Amino acid sequence: MKKRKTILMKLTALAALAALLFCMAGCSGENTEATSSEIKPNKNADGTYFDNGETFCRGVWAADDGEKRVGYYIFYDGENGKFSDAQLGMEVPFKVRVNKETVDFALGAADFTDPTTVENVGEGKRTLTWTNENRVENLVLLTEQEPDSFSYFTRNDLSEMALDYYETQKGERPVSADVVVGADGMALITLSGKNGRELAVYEVDSLSGKGTVKGTDKEVQLERSTEDD
Repeated sequence: MKKRKTILMKLTALAALAALLFCMAGCSGENTEATSSEIKPNKNADGTYFDNGETFCRGVWAADDGEKRVGYYIFYDGENGKFSDAQLGMEVPFKVRVNKETVDFALGAADFTDPTTVENVGEGKRTLTWTNENRVENLVLLTEQEPDSFSYFTRNDLSEMALDYYETQKGERPVSADVVVGADGMALITLSGKNGRELAVYEVDSLSGKGTVKGTDKEVQLERSTEDD
């Protein structure tokens, strides 16, 4: 009789252990899923990104103030990323804390001291109003840009590349290159010679360096000098 009780107790203990292991496995899977679902996926099968409706989502958001390109907010998820200044090429990491009516940005080593209001103005479009600076930025999601490998050309890059390109094509180097990057990311590059004489004007994409001579169909492909690599 005592032997039967011992066996019964062992079987009960084994059953309890099996149930515990099963529960742990199930709970672990559920917890993982719950954690990952906090940040909704927003990548298509072809590798492009889409707006999942969250305040922010993973992707590269081009920012402008309505007059000129400001830079890029590169979100690795809905709360972390880095800002890249399109004029200077400088980068600073940031964190975002989403509140009910505002979001707070912590730029670099600073605390959450930059409250902003965010307005969803359309698919892949946001408007940021920076309270402390009384400044408005319009953000557009660049669907084909991967945050981990995103790169672009700064104004200085475009200036040097345009000077090199013209010199290669014409055999003479312009004195200066004036670069204006528009809100759409397209750069207008005016090359001038001695006495301010205009030599050429290029319209190129600041992401790829590809474009045309203004007013023509002649293609231009600006590239970094191998000396810069």
